[in-house]
Amino acid sequence: MAQFDIAGRIERFRKKFSSQHYDAFVVTRSVNVEYLTGFDDITDPEDPHAVVVTLGSARLVTDSRYLAVARKQAAATGLWEVVDSRDAYIPTELHKVIHFPARYRVACEDSLSVGAFNKLEAGYGEGVIGTPVHNWVEDLRRVKDAGELERIAAAQAITDASFAHICDFIRVGMTEAEVALELEFDMRRRGATGLAFPSIVATGANGANPHAVPGRTRIAAGDLVVLDFGAAYKGYCSDMTRTIAVGAEPSDLAREVYETVLAAQRADLAVLRAGISGVDADKPGRDVIARAGYGEQFGHGTSHGVGLEIHERPSTSPRSKDTLLAGDVISCEPGIYLDGQLGVRIEDLVAIETGGIRNFTQSPKELLVVGT
Repeated sequence: MAQFDIAGRIERFRKKFSSQHYDAFVVTRSVNVEYLTGFDDITDPEDPHAVVVTLGSARLVTDSRYLAVARKQAAATGLWEVVDSRDAYIPTELHKVIHFPARYRVACEDSLSVGAFNKLEAGYGEGVIGTPVHNWVEDLRRVKDAGELERIAAAQAITDASFAHICDFIRVGMTEAEVALELEFDMRRRGATGLAFPSIVATGANGANPHAVPGRTRIAAGDLVVLDFGAAYKGYCSDMTRTIAVGAEPSDLAREVYETVLAAQRADLAVLRAGISGVDADKPGRDVIARAGYGEQFGHGTSHGVGLEIHERPSTSPRSKDTLLAGDVISCEPGIYLDGQLGVRIEDLVAIETGGIRNFTQSPKELLVVGT
């Protein structure tokens, strides 16, 4: 499996903060610590870690629970010094283990709470000028390197295989929760290291809720069932949605809505490439849905970035400010939601390339009638 370009990440990061005339940057979000260091054995996103990068040093601060594995994973790159927090609470007591020269300008992630930032700043006193900044590491994370793309592809391959399994498994009378549990078990069995997000299984009228929570509703013959789920593999997420009919042919309305969404997704996929704006990438499918008379029933954006987190930059929507870059990995998921009746969403996961896309999702998209 391809290795991460940790050295390149550090250098891009240094260039970013030094160009803004900062002397150091403190990173405390666990997902960003993982990205910059390759230290991926963080079991709780609330665990205290910090990355401190200056022009001449790169240090990962952690506590006794993680020292051994951090030294194995991060220090082994030869790029990171692993520092024992020595029982100082990270990040608010970082000053006890990392010292800055007087008048240093230090940028900090604005994901810190106001209280934590104030304590961190107070610990360093007037000699250090602290400034919260927004999404600097997240902006670097959006373009994936070869190692990241391999992990995302592996995560999606697991997800595709589990979709094939669930099409054989699902039957009329099962509850949404039963199907969701089977999906999650199957992804784990196939090598997933976790779930990318809580699975959505929504039958019948519940499918009109884009973020439905699987419950005790039982699948009826002819229902459309929306399945939105994804495996995580070595930290990286996959994301796909398929809508299937169970037990019998669906209604004419259901099939019409399905074919409209499928046409919309194909229109969106056809225009995706590096350089297109998020607004223009969203427009083709939205226009297909509007022309069919369902414009008011498609309220969310078409795409979001996927990587270490299930929702990252960039996005495509009528309000997007992004332009797609080669190396972005995004969803493509138009939908139609008829309140009290049904919902349809079809989603693929794709990497943006200079002249088009690489589609990681291999599951069929014609309307499947299963469980008969």
